[in-house]
Amino acid sequence: MLDGNGKRGGDESDAAKMEQLLEIELMQKRAAWQQAKARRGSLRALSFFFLFLVVLAALVGFFVFLSPDRLSDLRSGAPASEVTPSPEPQ
Repeated sequence: MLDGNGKRGGDESDAAKMEQLLEIELMQKRAAWQQAKARRGSLRALSFFFLFLVVLAALVGFFVFLSPDRLSDLRSGAPASEVTPSPEPQ
């Protein structure tokens, strides 16, 4: 661009180009930050789901292995899988 004296008015155009380039760079960085935030969010959701599964498995194991029938067998000293043999008639 030439001003009235025949000199090039590049300062304003350079500043405008620099501003546009900075704006584009900021837009790209903002998009990258949003993608990273989405990845972090999905990883956090997966970790909470895994923690929920572990707690659920612990509760199921607690109720299976410490059910009232199982506790009475443990207190009496007889294993739950042991079956008392019946006397055979001769």
